[in-house]
Amino acid sequence: MEQVVEDIEKKMKKTDAQLDTLALQVENIELEIFTEEGQELEVHNLLKSVSEVKDNYQNLRKDLLEVQGLQKQLSSSLNLQLKMMQSKFNGLKERVIVAKHSQINSKATLLGDNK
Repeated sequence: MEQVVEDIEKKMKKTDAQLDTLALQVENIELEIFTEEGQELEVHNLLKSVSEVKDNYQNLRKDLLEVQGLQKQLSSSLNLQLKMMQSKFNGLKERVIVAKHSQINSKATLLGDNK
């Protein structure tokens, strides 16, 4: 389970870095499109930049799906552990009740023998 948490943290860091890169690329494209000096855009460079942003977005989306999968795996593991702990708790509780009941019966028997 610790490994799953570490994997999620690593994926989240990678995803954050990709988001930062994607934001920077979009900002650069905006700067190229809205230049104040009226320079002509090089369509080829612009298309290349847009294509890179699209590729990075697809990679980011894939990584986010992986993170979601890891989160589901972690959630399932935690739910299973919780059910196991509840089961153990109920078993121990039942043992305590039975032991206490036996102890009460033993005391009652001893008191009955002393009369």
